[in-house]
Amino acid sequence: MGHGFQVSVMDALIRYHRMMGRRVLWQGGTDHAGIATQMVVERQLRAIGQKPEALSPEQLLEAISEWKTQSEQRINHQLQRLGASIDFSRNRFTQDAGFNQAVVSVFIRLYEEGYCIVVNV
Repeated sequence: MGHGFQVSVMDALIRYHRMMGRRVLWQGGTDHAGIATQMVVERQLRAIGQKPEALSPEQLLEAISEWKTQSEQRINHQLQRLGASIDFSRNRFTQDAGFNQAVVSVFIRLYEEGYCIVVNV
């Protein structure tokens, strides 16, 4: 429900700007949400009687990667069924090689140009 509402609002804005003659690319992608993803996978492993601590770091990373791929496919399928005008051929993952550095570079540039602020909590 949350993805559906959020995507519907974004899709309406994207389509509005396209109708106004602007060239707009809605590039889809997923975030790694590392801690949350690891917690989900560890919970699933425990549910089948497997202790996450018994796995090597490589085995745990492989299990997390498999879950991430399945989750990503499920979400993309849902968004396609909603009719979202995302360019799915350009989907990216924040941890993809090269892409991660691009994300960091953009945030640094936006901060230096005054578009972002840093809040210390």
